[in-house]
Amino acid sequence: MNRKILQITFCFVFTLLFANAIQSQSIQQSLCRSGINVPIVNHSTARDSIIVFLGNGCIVNDVNFKISNIIHTWISDIRLYLRKSGVGSLLVDHVGGSGDNFINTILDDSASIPLASGTPPFTGTYRPSNPLLPFNGVITDGVWKIEISDTATGDTGSLTGWCVILTFTCPTGGIQTVEIPNTYLLYQNYPNPFNPVTKIKYGLPENGNVKLTVYDELGKEAVVLVDGYRQANTYETQFDATNLPSGVYYYRLEADGYSDTKKMVIIK
Repeated sequence: MNRKILQITFCFVFTLLFANAIQSQSIQQSLCRSGINVPIVNHSTARDSIIVFLGNGCIVNDVNFKISNIIHTWISDIRLYLRKSGVGSLLVDHVGGSGDNFINTILDDSASIPLASGTPPFTGTYRPSNPLLPFNGVITDGVWKIEISDTATGDTGSLTGWCVILTFTCPTGGIQTVEIPNTYLLYQNYPNPFNPVTKIKYGLPENGNVKLTVYDELGKEAVVLVDGYRQANTYETQFDATNLPSGVYYYRLEADGYSDTKKMVIIK
């Protein structure tokens, strides 16, 4: 006699009660380093950092990045990375030319002009070489780092200022619900197919390092959406495919030996 086994996934839901009603307000703040002089030397990597203290539990909703001033004899030789808690993105990747500088350059995922199509000294707002989206959902507090790599010989420069522009939300009391599944879960993205934005939901039964990666149909990495430490909870990440062509893509969740992959389709 055949028996069907019904598998049920349970979630534990914790409700934390506070004295006040729920209040969450989106706040924007620029955190800057100015009056510095960080040398950018040929075939080396320059580093600088900002320590952020905005409040326990504050979460990033959106990030913009400002280059106050980079002067370089051949700006197209440099690559600029932003990093925070295991999450990183290559924001500037070999743009410009000889003697082209960055002066009050704002990098914003929603900008209409990509950085590669900009005009030196790139004053204004541009879309970065790679998205800032992976930083959405990280904790605001901690060390935000930049790395500027000079990839050629015979040229030098310097960084005199930069800013991280954070839009974030902080818990200020009320009722908070934390949904902790009893197993790792990766949900189908919604909507699917999509153009250009979709949401990917996943659940973690325990704290640990998590990586959520999008690959193209050939298995080439397209973008890393999450890469860092997360507490046990259920999360939802937004994926903006503005910079990617139509086609079949796959997203993969890796956490503590667990991995799962699902298919999605971009239609433009």
